[in-house]
Amino acid sequence: MNCYDCHASEGTDTAAVAVCHGCNSGLCPGHLRITRPVVHRVNGTGVSHSPAPARQVLCATCHAAAQGVALPAPSTERTERADRAERTAPRRSPVT
Repeated sequence: MNCYDCHASEGTDTAAVAVCHGCNSGLCPGHLRITRPVVHRVNGTGVSHSPAPARQVLCATCHAAAQGVALPAPSTERTERADRAERTAPRRSPVT
């Protein structure tokens, strides 16, 4: 499995080392985010959370959504980068 964000934003194939808990996309070490959420459980009047936080792997998009921040889609970034490169590339005169 390859990293979805590498493919969508850069067009490269990078091996995935984890899967996003939110969207199940493959992630390379450069694109994963690890969070430590507190696990809550229904337990009457006793302790309602685990004494140790869990580990959760998320992609940048799902991590931003959990934090309430909007991010552009990786494919949008790739398109914008290509447009900028096209605008800044030197113009070649037509061959006659």
